[in-house]
Amino acid sequence: MTSRRELSLALGVAAALVLLRSWVFVAYEQSFFTSDQAIVGLMAKHIAEGRAFPLFFYGQSYMLAVEAWAAAPFVALGGASVGSLHASLVVWNLAAAALLIMGLHRFAGLRPFYGLVAAAVFVFAPPETSALLTEAQGGSIEPFVYVLLLWWLRERPLALGALLGLGFLNREFTIFAVPGLIVADLWQRRSLRQPFWKHWLLAFVAFAAVWEGVNALQPYADFLGPGTRGQMLRGYPGSQLASVSERTKISVAEFPERVRSTAGHFLPLLMGGVSYEDSARQGRDWMRWPLLIALAAVALRVAVVARRPSLVQRPGVQRAFPFYLLGVGATVLVAFSLVRTPTEGTLRYVLMLLFVPMGLIATLLAIEPRRVVRLAVCALVGLWMLGSAADHLAYSRRYLAGEPNDVRVLADGLVEKGVTAARAPYWIAYKLTYLSRERLKVASTDVVRIDEYQKLADAAGPSIPDIRRVSEWLTRLPEMPDKR
Repeated sequence: MTSRRELSLALGVAAALVLLRSWVFVAYEQSFFTSDQAIVGLMAKHIAEGRAFPLFFYGQSYMLAVEAWAAAPFVALGGASVGSLHASLVVWNLAAAALLIMGLHRFAGLRPFYGLVAAAVFVFAPPETSALLTEAQGGSIEPFVYVLLLWWLRERPLALGALLGLGFLNREFTIFAVPGLIVADLWQRRSLRQPFWKHWLLAFVAFAAVWEGVNALQPYADFLGPGTRGQMLRGYPGSQLASVSERTKISVAEFPERVRSTAGHFLPLLMGGVSYEDSARQGRDWMRWPLLIALAAVALRVAVVARRPSLVQRPGVQRAFPFYLLGVGATVLVAFSLVRTPTEGTLRYVLMLLFVPMGLIATLLAIEPRRVVRLAVCALVGLWMLGSAADHLAYSRRYLAGEPNDVRVLADGLVEKGVTAARAPYWIAYKLTYLSRERLKVASTDVVRIDEYQKLADAAGPSIPDIRRVSEWLTRLPEMPDKR
């Protein structure tokens, strides 16, 4: 089989696996949809309709609205539906998978199917991890794409800096790529002479230009939905750095325990080595230690082979890219452990830990001289994929059997009754609004992200529905008067 044909086949298999792990989130809106995701969908709808120019996630002055702008064409073509919104996120996943496999083939000399094996923990992630990777949260999947694209642009300082600026303003986790890029640059140049400093100075200039360009757009942005252009949140421009500093708590004393928890619990959790259920169910507790031992064994073998270049019998192999992937994952582990105490509520913040197993497996497959070892690694990854497949099968059966969708029933019922405005807590309000395609506009009684709905509710007075619990209003629907 020719290399080009094998690459095409590997990319096709990867795309099929990404679609297989994501289809439930596209086909069944009740599977994984929150008001935070609804905000991204509403932003995309407003962009498609030309009603607003969102620069950041509504209601805040950080997390650049890249995701909403990317979703706008999908919403314009497919309507304001959860399926359209999640389909745009699936495209981000497909792009990341392709960049991984093509990068490992081009920059590490890996056969495409070895690249597919290394990318498997991302390409066929178990259900809950897959849910987070297709979450319209404003910045869960994008850092994967940015980190991989930054490698492709590493020799073009202006493009590198511009993408780094865009990625950092979108989701600050993109900055975790920088240590690996610098180390790879030093590895290649083997000096700190003028070309190194010139390269990174130009990258910094491009980064600063993007930063200042975004700041210059703030007076023209809609921070609280349609009709709020020029109204700065709290009266002043926001700061990405201020947002980061407010949510961090550096503790050297807690660092060892945080590392142990992040590496020993949350990494295997993301890989299905811990039984976990939130929006989806995945994993088996008995798999935790076998996974950690397998990763430790791979790391040990990488250390042995990397220290003895004579063992590497495959000429032309480049190690930098696999080590870059591993370095990104290690940076996430160290940085997150230094500034935050991990919790299951912050799981989406450590998604990039997946670069640790991908980097380890890719590095070993790239430098391992013994074919039997490479095949053993592939076999172990195949066994892991069977566990992920079993979880996906169980999850799919749940929705194929007819999972109820109470919020959809309530949204449609209120619209049929002619209700156009209501009030509800944040986690109900925007979800109802998006599912009704804004035929019903629900003001939030706590966190406000769209000012228009608040004004409509205030104008309507106290007579509009005040929805505290979805189940309660489902029982009240049949008795409600028709306001049409």
